[in-house]
Amino acid sequence: MRYYLREYTGEIAMQTTQRALCALGVALGMASAGASPAYAAPDGSISYSVKRGDTLYDLSREYLTGPAAIRQVQRLNRIRNPRTLRIGRVLTIPRALLKHEDVNLELQSFSGPVALSMRGRTITPQLGLKMREGLEISTGNRGFVAIGGADNSRVSIPSNSRARIVDARRYLINGKIDIQLRVLKGRGEVVAPKIDGDARYRVGTPVAVTAVRGTEFRVAYEPDSEVSLAEVVEGAVEVAVGEATTSPEAGFGVAATPGAVGSVERLLEPPVVIDAGRIQTEELVNLEIAPLDGASGYRTQIARDAGFVEVVEETLGSDTQISFAELEDGRYFVRARGVSQVGLEGLSKASTFRRKRLSAEGGVEESPLADAFKFAWRSVGSGQSYSAFQLWRDDAQDTLLVDEVGLENSAILVSNLSPAKYKWRVATFQIDEGEVIKVWGPAQELEVTE
Repeated sequence: MRYYLREYTGEIAMQTTQRALCALGVALGMASAGASPAYAAPDGSISYSVKRGDTLYDLSREYLTGPAAIRQVQRLNRIRNPRTLRIGRVLTIPRALLKHEDVNLELQSFSGPVALSMRGRTITPQLGLKMREGLEISTGNRGFVAIGGADNSRVSIPSNSRARIVDARRYLINGKIDIQLRVLKGRGEVVAPKIDGDARYRVGTPVAVTAVRGTEFRVAYEPDSEVSLAEVVEGAVEVAVGEATTSPEAGFGVAATPGAVGSVERLLEPPVVIDAGRIQTEELVNLEIAPLDGASGYRTQIARDAGFVEVVEETLGSDTQISFAELEDGRYFVRARGVSQVGLEGLSKASTFRRKRLSAEGGVEESPLADAFKFAWRSVGSGQSYSAFQLWRDDAQDTLLVDEVGLENSAILVSNLSPAKYKWRVATFQIDEGEVIKVWGPAQELEVTE
């Protein structure tokens, strides 16, 4: 048993009304226990149309890996005379025999615990780092990586995942790319480039390979259960296990194992993040997700950009009340996805919100005046803050005895309070981006007995 890949090309792609297609081949089993895949030589072949003056020796010198490649190409194409080739004849040349140059994928963004290694050597992550064949990427809890190409392609690797760049090359003979990334654990989210001809862009798992021609999708793999997932956001996918195939389109997904492919499922609709756009001023960023029918859990992400290239926070779990700590002031985007019973993650809708840490903490301190009470407070938050103060009798809450706004001090003295129970509160406010942000602290009690 072995892995295989079924691709759409040429006329078939045209017959699908130019939808972005990809093929997902699922392994039926390993040839032997403990077998590991080879990554050095890409599989498959390219087609080359003979031009005037071409000989196999000329092609070998410019485009093939060496003299042995001449004999293989000659035998594969049944060429009698390697010095005489008919113009226009189409040769089949294995990709493993082709000279190539590196395609440098670039580290676009990363956050949290991220580890990079190349053949056992640790590499320090840094923005703009060129990522070549053989590089392995691991993310820990709350870790995130985004890898991009010059063709606007992108692979995002969220928390607790591991992936390897298997191929990242451009063939000299035709200028076509051949890129393959493999998700070894966790997830990979893909925005694939528009490619044609013999170009390839593939993202897969140890039991599945996904070849694309321009689409947006996600793959996931759980090593313990050997479950491979495919979720289509745009375009269409064909999933094959043996001779059986199924074709989820945009908004659908499928789970597969080494022995079977599941039924196509509609992806869950985007969960609603309640009051997602409110200004987050509290110590923690608190979000609430409206329960979604069919969801066993939720993945929630916070990013600095609408494309979620720079993800800074992420959580996965069954709770609908979610909190994030240590989020600095600024504008952010949030999205949530429901997770189905089989693990398929659904669709999402991004919302934007502002984070502006702001609060007031106060108490009654010893007064320098015998007939006055000193109400003091501390404003929490960066930037120029102002305060407001209110005081009222507990039995006359609609009548404010003190109502001061625009205070620049952090305390106020109030005298001539007759015996009674009082309540008071203080607010901190700032003018930020032309908007007044005002946060009241909790009401506190004061009892005057004489």
